[in-house]
Amino acid sequence: MTARRMLGVCCDVKVDIGDQQVTVCGDGSDIVVEVPSLTSVYRVMRQLRRLAWRKKRLSELSGLLQTVGLTLVVRTPSRKLISLGIENDSMLLRLFGVRNARLHLS
Repeated sequence: MTARRMLGVCCDVKVDIGDQQVTVCGDGSDIVVEVPSLTSVYRVMRQLRRLAWRKKRLSELSGLLQTVGLTLVVRTPSRKLISLGIENDSMLLRLFGVRNARLHLS
């Protein structure tokens, strides 16, 4: 069953975090967050407390995105890292209790 697209997003925001810049672009049902590197994502994740807390927040976010019909994509300039929301599902992440999310390992 495919979720209905109910919400559209239009944005183009640049955020400076320390000496690095994160770009958030929205177009329709897709929100793309571009981070400078995989290392910068790990730094942010380390600040988000324990693994159980991170898993809970990730699961809540993916469920909310699914409900409103949006997709959030986190990527570096060279590759896609993770997608959350509509039309995303990963057997690996479901094993860890996170639905509506896909890791892009290649």
